[in-house]
Amino acid sequence: MQSVLFLTLLGAQLGVVTGLRTRLLTRANPFPPITVLASAALGLAGVYGPMLRDLLGTHALPAGSLLIPLAGAILGFAAARVDRRIAARGRTVGDR
Repeated sequence: MQSVLFLTLLGAQLGVVTGLRTRLLTRANPFPPITVLASAALGLAGVYGPMLRDLLGTHALPAGSLLIPLAGAILGFAAARVDRRIAARGRTVGDR
């Protein structure tokens, strides 16, 4: 259960970080998507890497259990996008 929670929180945080970006992919600054992928890889290493698994107290998950963290990432991304749209509407209405 701790492994699912660990990956779900990580996925939600990375989803929010990605969702708050104005443009998801840009040549002007390619590093944020790279760091998100690296963070996801490190999170998976914490669950599937034997040494990190012992250090963090996590357990390897079956592939089907990764759907829950994936859903957390998608919900975090969607919430950040909705928040950006609401904030943009507030600025537009307030500027009139």
